[in-house]
Amino acid sequence: MDEADEPPYSPTMNLLDGIDVACFDLFDTLIRVDVERLPSVAFDGRPIRSTLPIVHEEIFAPRGIALGHLAETVRSMWLSVREELNREHGSDDERWAEMAAIDKYRRVVADLGVSDAREQDALAREMADTHHRTLVSASLPMEGAAPVLERVRTRGIRTALVSNWDHSAAGSTMLEHTGLADLLDHVVISEAVGVRKPHPRIFDRALEPFDGAPERSLHVGDLPRPDAWGAGRLGFRTVWINKNAEPYPESEHPPTLEIGRLVDLLDHL
Repeated sequence: MDEADEPPYSPTMNLLDGIDVACFDLFDTLIRVDVERLPSVAFDGRPIRSTLPIVHEEIFAPRGIALGHLAETVRSMWLSVREELNREHGSDDERWAEMAAIDKYRRVVADLGVSDAREQDALAREMADTHHRTLVSASLPMEGAAPVLERVRTRGIRTALVSNWDHSAAGSTMLEHTGLADLLDHVVISEAVGVRKPHPRIFDRALEPFDGAPERSLHVGDLPRPDAWGAGRLGFRTVWINKNAEPYPESEHPPTLEIGRLVDLLDHL
C-alpha cells in the first residue's frame, strides 16, 4: 500500500499515524495569559485587566496624558482596526491581512496629539514593546503543553507554531519565557507573514522548512475558523480545542478531533 492508498484517520488510530509535521496555535492552545497578573483599568465604566496602566505609567504619565484619555484612544484604535481587518469581501490578502503592532500604536500616538514623525515612531515602538513585555511576563504554558510537544517529537515528527499575533519578537520571547521554545522546530507569526490564519499562506510558511504536505500534517488550535476550518480546507488533519463544548459553527471542514483541553490530546497520541 503506498501513501496515496492509506486509509483516512479513524478514532481507533493514533492521531499521529501518517503525520510528518504537527502545527500548534499559540494563545489558549499552548500558552495562556494569566489576566489576574495584569492591572485593572476602566472601560465603559467597568474594570478590565489590561497592560494599559503599565504603558501609561512608563510612557504617557510623564507627558501629562491621563490614563482615561489613553484608554479611550486605544479603544477607538482597536475598533477602527478591527473594522479594517475583518472584511467580509475582497481577496484573501485583503480579508486576512495582518497589521503590525507598531502601525496600530502609531495611530494612537497621532491621536494623542504627537505630530512629529520620529517621535510618533519612537513612542509607538515603546508602546508595543511595553505592552508585549507585560503580556509575556503574565504568560503561562497550558496544562499539557510540554508533554504534548514532547510526545509528538518522540515520534520523529517536526513541530511548528502558527500564531496570529501582531508582534513577532514577542512570540519568540513568550515561548522562551514559558519553556516551550526548545520543543518547537519552527515559529511562524502572522506579523512576519503579513496575513493571519485562515489565510493559506501562513500554513504554507509553517510547512516550508520541512517540505511538508498538508495531507501529512496536523494542526491543533482553539478557534474554529482560523484553526480547524483554515487548516482543514487545505487537507490538514485538525484538532479543535473546544473548551466551551460549543457546536462547530462552520458548514465545511469539521475538525478531525474535538477535545476540551490540550492535555486531553495525550489520550490520542
